[in-house]
Amino acid sequence: MKKLLVILFSAMSLCGMAQTMPNWYDVDKQRLVYPEKEYFKGKAEDNRQSGESLEVATKRISDAARAEAAASVRVQVQNTTNVYTEERSKQTMNQYVSVIYESLSRETRTSTDIEIPGMQVETWQNPQTKTIAAFAYVKKSSLIRQLEKKITVALAKIETTLEQTDQLFADGQKMQARDMAAKCLPLLVEVDETQKLLAAVDMNADRESLQLDETQALQKRLTEVANQLKNGINIYIACTADMFGTNYAALKGEIQGELSKIGCTFVENTAQADWAISIKASARKYSKDERDGLSTYFCYADATISLDKMLTDQRVYESKISEKGGHTFDYEHAAVDAYKYLAAKLIGIIQEQIAK
Repeated sequence: MKKLLVILFSAMSLCGMAQTMPNWYDVDKQRLVYPEKEYFKGKAEDNRQSGESLEVATKRISDAARAEAAASVRVQVQNTTNVYTEERSKQTMNQYVSVIYESLSRETRTSTDIEIPGMQVETWQNPQTKTIAAFAYVKKSSLIRQLEKKITVALAKIETTLEQTDQLFADGQKMQARDMAAKCLPLLVEVDETQKLLAAVDMNADRESLQLDETQALQKRLTEVANQLKNGINIYIACTADMFGTNYAALKGEIQGELSKIGCTFVENTAQADWAISIKASARKYSKDERDGLSTYFCYADATISLDKMLTDQRVYESKISEKGGHTFDYEHAAVDAYKYLAAKLIGIIQEQIAK
C-alpha cells in the first residue's frame, strides 16, 4: 500500500511540474511579464553533475542566475559611475578616510561584490529533460526603495555611533572612542557603494534621494573626531626603579615601549595627561641555592603602582606587586630577570585600566 502511495504521489508531482511551467521559462512570456524596462533579471539552466544532489545542483544554478541578474545591474553601475562621481562632492570617501588615524583601516569592496537587495530567485525542474532552471529578478522600483532605505538605515547607524564616540571621548575614554569611531568606516563604505548603485538604477536620482548632504556632514564629523583622537592617549608616567643602589631605567623604557604600540603618547606633566601613572620599584636579594657546584641566585622586584584619571581627578587603581627572578650568574642578573616579569605585570595592569 505504501509503495502504491509513493508511485501515485510521484506521478502527481510530475504532472504538477509539467502543468506549472513558470512563465519566465519561455522567452516571449518572460519579456511580457518581466519587461526589460522594469526588471533586472538573469536566467540559468543546467543538468545535475555526476554525484551532485538535487539540492546542491539547484543552489549552483540559482547562484548562476543571481550572478547574471547582478551583472546586468553592475553594467549599469559602471556606465554611470563617472557621472555620479562628478555630481557628488569633491571630498571623496578616500580623502575623508585618509585622515583617520593609522590604526583604522577599511576594506573597499569592488562593484562586482555589490549585493542586490530584494532580488528573488525561482527554480523549476523540467520533468522531461530533468534539467534545472533558475530565474533571478528584481523590480527596479522595488530596488530603488530598498536602496533608499538601506542608505537611511546606514546613515542613522553612523550618527548613533558618532554620538557614542563623542560621549566616550568626553568621558576621557579615548581608546574606547577610537574603537567606536572605527565602526563608522565600513558603514560609510556601504553608503558610498549603495549611493553609486542607486544613482545607476534610478535615472531620477538627485542629491536629496542619494542623501549626499547628510553623508558629507557625517563624514566631516568623523574627520573631526579622528583629528581629536589621532594623538592617542596622553600618559604622564613617573617611574623609579632601584637596582641595589643604582637606577634601573630599563623598566620605564619597556613600559613606554609596549604602551606606545596601542597608541599612547607620553607627556611631560600631568596637566597634559589623560592618565597619570606612578611606579616605585626596587630589587631585593632573596636567596642563593648551591647544588652540585652550581649557584643559582634569586631576587624579587617589588613595586607600588597607582593610576589617576586626570579628567575626573580620580585614583582608579592602586596596588603592590612582586615578581621573582633567578639566574646562575649573580644577584644583578637575577634582579633583571625579576624586573622582566614585573614589567609584564605592570603593563598588563595599565592596559586593563585604561581600556575600561
